[in-house]
Amino acid sequence: MSLKNKWFTYLIGPVCMFLSGMASLIYEIIWIKQLTLVFGGTIYAISAVLCAFMAGLGLGAWGITKIADLGRSEKHKPGIFLYIFLELGIGIYCLLFPFGLKLLNWSYPYVLAISGNSSFVLHLVEFFLSTGLMLPATFLMGATLPALGSWVIETQRSSIFSQVSILYGANTLGAVSGCLFAQFIGIKLLGIQAVNLIAVGLNFLVIAVCFLYIRSPGELPGSLKPNANEGRKLKEEKPSKDPLKLLEILLVLLVCFSGLVSLSSEILWTRILVFPLGSTLYSFALILAIFLLGIALGSVSATKIFGPQPGISQLLALQLGVGILCLLILPGFDFITEWTSKADELFYALDNSAGRTLWNRSLFALALMFFPTFVFGLSFPLANQVISRLFKSAGDTLGNGYAINTLGAVLGTVATPFVFIPLFGIRGSLFLIYSLLIALSLVGWGLHKNWRIQKTIMVGGVLLFSAFTWASPTVNTDIPGKRNFIRAEIDASPDQIRLLDYDEGEFATLSVLENEKTGARTLYVDGFSTATVTQSFGGSSYMQAMGFLPMVLHPNPKRALVICFGTGQTMGTVARFPGVEAHGVEIDSGVLDLAHWFSEWNKDVLNKNNVRMFVQDGRNFIQWTENQYDVITLEPMSPVQAGVNNLYSLEFYEQAANKLNPGGIMMQWLPLHLVSPQDAKWILQTFKKVFPHTQIWNSFLTRIVLLVGSKEEISLNVNQVKKVMENPELKSIADEMGLHSFLDYADMYLSDASQAEQWLGNSLALRDNRPLLEYSSTALLPPLKWQTDESFLNLLLPRVFHSTPVKGLDPSQTVPFKQALMLRTAQRVAVFSQRYQGPGAEQFAEKNYRAGLEMLRQSLQLNRNRPVALDGLKWKHLP
Repeated sequence: MSLKNKWFTYLIGPVCMFLSGMASLIYEIIWIKQLTLVFGGTIYAISAVLCAFMAGLGLGAWGITKIADLGRSEKHKPGIFLYIFLELGIGIYCLLFPFGLKLLNWSYPYVLAISGNSSFVLHLVEFFLSTGLMLPATFLMGATLPALGSWVIETQRSSIFSQVSILYGANTLGAVSGCLFAQFIGIKLLGIQAVNLIAVGLNFLVIAVCFLYIRSPGELPGSLKPNANEGRKLKEEKPSKDPLKLLEILLVLLVCFSGLVSLSSEILWTRILVFPLGSTLYSFALILAIFLLGIALGSVSATKIFGPQPGISQLLALQLGVGILCLLILPGFDFITEWTSKADELFYALDNSAGRTLWNRSLFALALMFFPTFVFGLSFPLANQVISRLFKSAGDTLGNGYAINTLGAVLGTVATPFVFIPLFGIRGSLFLIYSLLIALSLVGWGLHKNWRIQKTIMVGGVLLFSAFTWASPTVNTDIPGKRNFIRAEIDASPDQIRLLDYDEGEFATLSVLENEKTGARTLYVDGFSTATVTQSFGGSSYMQAMGFLPMVLHPNPKRALVICFGTGQTMGTVARFPGVEAHGVEIDSGVLDLAHWFSEWNKDVLNKNNVRMFVQDGRNFIQWTENQYDVITLEPMSPVQAGVNNLYSLEFYEQAANKLNPGGIMMQWLPLHLVSPQDAKWILQTFKKVFPHTQIWNSFLTRIVLLVGSKEEISLNVNQVKKVMENPELKSIADEMGLHSFLDYADMYLSDASQAEQWLGNSLALRDNRPLLEYSSTALLPPLKWQTDESFLNLLLPRVFHSTPVKGLDPSQTVPFKQALMLRTAQRVAVFSQRYQGPGAEQFAEKNYRAGLEMLRQSLQLNRNRPVALDGLKWKHLP
């Protein structure tokens, strides 16, 4: 091998594949983000986009085999120019991709009209639209590995295994880098559009590397004369006694099925790892990066492990081994609840750090996925070596091998959430795919070794029976944490917890747990506590307030929309207002199936005549619905979870504002205990940019505030409150919330957003292009209590100087009302003044609220241009 050939084999080729893989993974990440803004974040929409992306890769790998010979002349040199053309095409198309996205966004309403009420037709059309938009680029991406590989391997087919091992490994390592760069750095600092340009730059960098290589001295790879012994060597590898045709068919089927196993494993392992790792962007990025890292390291290690010329026996043994290994892991999932509890202890430890959280989560993912994914990585180059006998050239081998494997991955993407999990559950699905992999490998081994059918069946039966005994795939729905995936609160004793319901659905793993001591019931979605209902006062009053408050503030609400159903308490509150048509949107139909467990609190809302539910993504519904509303209220998952930024962005609020009737009211919850102070500022800043009249309200819990926004002025009307108090059903809701008088209603008000300018400072508005909430510090470190208190206090303190805006109050009652409200204000701030040794702490401790409030007011006036800060020990003013 010439020096230039060695240079290509060990440097130029891998570098090109690395950069190409990095760019491709970046495109995949940002395109999924962008397309879910059009189609929504449902499992159907995401699966359609993923399938479309991978289908394009497979078609490209297969299609290039039909034209690869066009890349060669008598001197064999134009092969590299075919690869350059592919990278150039990818870069140019991806540069223009945003324009295609705008065209898709413009045409989508017509798609909705064509699909009617058929969700199947809609998702099918979404798949074809995604395919049509991404196909030009993904087709070319899929062709790059076969094109580059065939360029150097064409006349040296015996080197397929070693070359594919290096090139595929480098390509996958590039994908790891693309994942980490996009998810941890690029989108956070630069935004999606800028990251797309960086990926385009990587394509052009590949082209530059290729041209520099071409201009270097020496002959190009592919200019060597064919080795006359290559064909003979390959023929000698064929076992003389095998029923070759049947074995060849089975090997192709095995390559396809291994792609299914790989993608299904990734989906199923992710569904498990969200329990100890959480559902944040960082967790999903780590899972994907470690999955790809295992494959990359396996691929580059293949030659060292198997030598230069492995055969069918090694491939079959490898597939058999990975199937057995993954089945042996299954019993370990019985400890997921314990691992989750341990992860929670580490996460909430006072000495924890962001780096330690990432390290701990990486270890969880590595422990589960590394060894199986390492074997997945060994399999691809080995499979290409084995099936090379079926194709006429190295290019055909790489292209068809990649296409067959990708076809399996597409099938896995569809079958896992929509067939396997609904029918067999997560454990059962893992057991099924690995058992089938073992069975296929055994059949192949029997054919290859000329076993009798009876022997193959006997060995397979023994293995599968042993596997079933060792790793039973059954799900237990009686005992929390025993053959099921649940997360219990760390402050609750396991003896107190009862599992009421459990469902491993298409979209998420859902469970309903009851604390037998307190009677509280909690809905968990993938281990996250979405909502807790209880009979104790204030326990779930904020969910009632989410529905009750905007309906009271609006003078005459006729149609209301509730986004995110949860336990249904907000929806149930809205639906009890007379003459109101209540619409609800929930992304997961499984959540609605569990609503009966909370019927005592939601008043069996799903069976009410004035209620209509839509199973859809909330952002997608707001964007495309033709309905107009008087009230829109929503309580999504934690704002820092992956994808939830879409319900807190400026673009979403603008879409929601367009769906409000004149005088309409928007309500958004702001859970201060789940976000950092900076996150809270971003959310409020974004909300008030769209709704010029924004107020901050509060129910019983000081850790949760409610943002109320409108294009018009908002005020609490005495007459509207009287109407509510005269309605027995609505009065019962008010009593449950502790609202017994007009003063109680007024006391829920904290401040106007315009009075929080000093606290907000120059905070950015959240945009779709730069979803900053996904990068919140609280995704890696929980906010401390003093941080939550600090945010709440800065939103409360304006009430020291400003009263609740009210209408309809009798002039004779104005002064007494303001005095009574000021006493309530003093009682509220007294809690924080005493807790953090603030102004008036001594007077407040003696219940001399007027004196304490006066001292506090004087202190605030002296420092009125400075936000209040708490450091956990004392109250201070930042300079």
